[in-house]
Amino acid sequence: MIGAVQNQDGGISTVDALWTLIQSQTKTVREALAKRFIEEDVLTETQQQMVRRSLTKAFEELYSGEVKKDARTLFAK
Repeated sequence: MIGAVQNQDGGISTVDALWTLIQSQTKTVREALAKRFIEEDVLTETQQQMVRRSLTKAFEELYSGEVKKDARTLFAK
């Protein structure tokens, strides 16, 4: 196991403390945590891809002169 890294004030780092806590859990709990971390990463990546596609489409419409809506009014009350 990697040794604990001490903070400037002499205490154990937050990451090391969390890692120690995770390691002390049952295998089932550790597997559930790992699954959540992976799902969160996939969700974040999927959201980034959606934003990228949306912006790409918007710029393509803008440059081709085919803008469908005025974005300034999309969220108007």
